[in-house]
Amino acid sequence: MAEAGKVSGKIKEFLNSQVNNEENWAVNMKILRAAGLFFGSIFLMRNFGDLMAI
Repeated sequence: MAEAGKVSGKIKEFLNSQVNNEENWAVNMKILRAAGLFFGSIFLMRNFGDLMAI
């Protein structure tokens, strides 16, 4: 059980460092926006791609 506490503490520490550090947060937001645009475009093309055909 002590090892599980160490692992969860390391995970919490990592997440806090990613959110609270402004430089890391800026990079993470760019990655999230790019991933959102990518998966959003896949969703739209799979569902409404036939409307775009000429």
